[in-house]
Parts: sequence; structure tokens; C-alpha cells
Amino acid sequence: MDTITQGLLGAATAQLGFRQKIGRDATWVAAAAAVLPDLDIFISPFLALTGSEIDEFSQVVIHRGASHSLVLAPFFSLIIAGLWWWFRRNGRHSKPFWLLYFCAFVATSTHSLLDWCTSYGTQLLLPFSNARFALDAAPIIDIIYTPILIITLSTCYLVRKIISKDRVRRVRVTLIIGWVGIVLSTGYLATGKVLQQWAIAKVSTGYFKGETDIRYDAYPRVGTIFLWRVVAETPDSWYAFRVHHFSSNPHTIGKPEVVAKVPENQWISRAKKTKGFKTYDWFARSRVRPEYKKLNGFHIVTFHDMRYSASSNGTESLWPLVVEIDPMNNVSFIGRRTARPGVSFKKYAAQTWEDIWNP
Repeated sequence: MDTITQGLLGAATAQLGFRQKIGRDATWVAAAAAVLPDLDIFISPFLALTGSEIDEFSQVVIHRGASHSLVLAPFFSLIIAGLWWWFRRNGRHSKPFWLLYFCAFVATSTHSLLDWCTSYGTQLLLPFSNARFALDAAPIIDIIYTPILIITLSTCYLVRKIISKDRVRRVRVTLIIGWVGIVLSTGYLATGKVLQQWAIAKVSTGYFKGETDIRYDAYPRVGTIFLWRVVAETPDSWYAFRVHHFSSNPHTIGKPEVVAKVPENQWISRAKKTKGFKTYDWFARSRVRPEYKKLNGFHIVTFHDMRYSASSNGTESLWPLVVEIDPMNNVSFIGRRTARPGVSFKKYAAQTWEDIWNP
């Protein structure tokens, strides 16, 4: 999810007993540990400044890579806890190192697990495997999940202020609030996974009437787990549906956008052999739809990541991969392009917000 929410989740995990034993340092250590993995977005720009050969696909590979690995989480947590303990060890606020380390470890691990719940994909098992894992249960920004964490932390803060003189009661109450907040937020994510299956069921039974030989995937739209983009792949076509669980008639689904599959040809096959496509396909977890056209002697192959589109039922990716092959069968261009270059971020955000509140 977004970095702010990750930091809030880390701070919330500190309320599960660490804050009560360590003090306020626990909250800051946990928040820092939960935010640190997302600093990998600066690795590619830094490498570029050093003169390393970096292309646009490098960021795709690096982000949610080693810093998000559950295998490496113990080592990153050791660095965070070690640095914090080192700077605080000589003061009156010196904290037990191993308790501080465990606090950082829990927060770091929750970052990876929360990102795993989204559709973007996270390399949880590096360095043993670079496979991308994704539950497709929650969006990268959620208007309900984040407030749950904010309310949890705010309530703990107010309780400490109100009953500041009764330490035993203060510890007990904040501990209960912390666990309630974590349970509610985790339950919300679990609900997202259930709603994903419901969205698929609505399409499979309501539109295809239980037809076989169809692959279904469902992805939450930005902002909520109640609005879904369901993609169905048949032997001949791709279908994209908008499914809102708050629709006035829960047994109906939005009219799908349909596009026929393009027969495989030598140019699509040529484009698929490029390193760029292999990275793009890996990033999209093989949910890629190819298009082909010939323009001025050039063969243009466009690959669409079917997980993301500007609209819930769109068949064009937000960032398609374009491979141009010249008449000599050489790749003259390869890169990602915006499918709707005329749509600003502000307009897209407004459209997304309206889509959420109009079942």
C-alpha cells in the first residue's frame, strides 16, 4: 500500500505491547521500520547518478524487491534496531536491544505482508525466488483501511493523556485498543479477499452462466474493496467488467468492454523475445493482452497489463508496453507509454472518486 499507510501500520503494531514496555521509542522505531522498505524507489535514480546503466524496467525489478523480502526482513530489522539503540544507548532512555529489535522486525514484516495483499506483486522470497506474490485483496490506497489505523493510534494517544497517572490501567487499555485496531484492519483485508471471490462469482454466474474454459481475475479499484475490476479471458476474447458490491441490484454487473484476441504472428513472437517484454510479463504476472498493427512499414506490438485500466471495465492498460520493429526485423523502440496521455492525474483521481460513490 501507500507509504503513509505502511508507516501507520508499523506504528500500530508497536501498540501490541512494545510501546507499553519500551516507551515512545517503540512507536518511532516501528514506524521507521515500516517505511524503510519503500525507500527502494530511490535506488534506480542513485545508480543512474553513479553512471550505471539503468532503464525504465530497472525500477520495476527493484521496487518491492529485496527490501520487501520476508527472508531478508530479520537483517533489515537488525540494522534499524541497531542504529536506534546505538544513538540512544548512553541516554536515560536506553532501551533493551532485543525487545527493540523484535518491535522493528514485526513492523518490517507487516510492510511486506500488507503489500502482498495488493495486486502490484511483491518479491517475498528473495533471494531464493524472484516470483511476485499478490493476493489481489486490497487496493494500494484505501479510504477505510487507513482511517482504521489512524483511529487506533489517535485513541491510544488520547488514552495516555487522559489516564496518564494510572500506569497499570493505561497499559491495559492501550494494549486492548492496539489489538482491536490490528484485528479490525486484518479483518478488513480478509473481507477484501472474500469480496474478490464474490465479484468473480457475479460475473461467472451472471454473465457467462457457468461456462467452462474461462479464466477469471478480479482486482480492487483504487480506494475501496467494494469496487472491482473483473477480467475474464476466453479462448477468443478478453472481457473487463465493473462490479460494485453496493449496487442497488446486487445480482447485476456492469456492461463489459470486450476485445477479440489477436492471432499470434511473427511480430508478436519477435516482441515477446525481448528482455523488456519478459520483464513486463513477469511484472504483470502474465496477465498480458497483445495488440498488433503495421504503420509506415513498422510493426507495432502493444502489450496491455490487464490488471490496471483507467476505468473499471477498460481493456487498455494504464501503462502498456510498446515494441516497434522496423522493416529489417530490428527493435527500434521498446518502452512503456501512457494509454491515455490526455488524462491528467487530477482528472483520473476525480473519475476514480466518482466511480467509488456511484454504484
